[in-house]
Amino acid sequence: MTGNLIVLTVTYVFSLFVLLLLLIRSRLSFTARASVVLAASAFYLIHFFSLNTLQGWPSQSSLPEEFTLHAWQVEEPNPAQEQAGQIYLWVQTQEWEAPRAYELPYSNELHDRLDTAQARHQEGYTQQGQIDGSGSATFSDAPRRLPLKTGNSSTVTKD
Repeated sequence: MTGNLIVLTVTYVFSLFVLLLLLIRSRLSFTARASVVLAASAFYLIHFFSLNTLQGWPSQSSLPEEFTLHAWQVEEPNPAQEQAGQIYLWVQTQEWEAPRAYELPYSNELHDRLDTAQARHQEGYTQQGQIDGSGSATFSDAPRRLPLKTGNSSTVTKD
């Protein structure tokens, strides 16, 4: 992924360089040329800082309404170091090909729900998540699928 980021950055810098060369030769006023260069530089900075989403950083957007919970990590608040605490969830919906990471602010209620979900997960139950009316995530056991039967175990023999 780092190689892709370098390529994206180099291509953006190259396009800014070509724009700068064109502006040097243009007959526009100095203020117009300077404002184009400043706007292009601002877009570059916005582009650069938005690349974090391509690196797999957790999203701070709202969770989908229904999802499968794959993994989670809880970082409890630490008042001594003035850290608020975070909860990271790795979830997937049926429409997505791969799971996505989400970052949520720490809450005792969500932490307790995740502890319960972890106990059920260790018992072999896949955990489904839903967003309830208050916007909080709740977890439940996913319906189990029975394994497919192999062989002719359903044939009847005659005596």
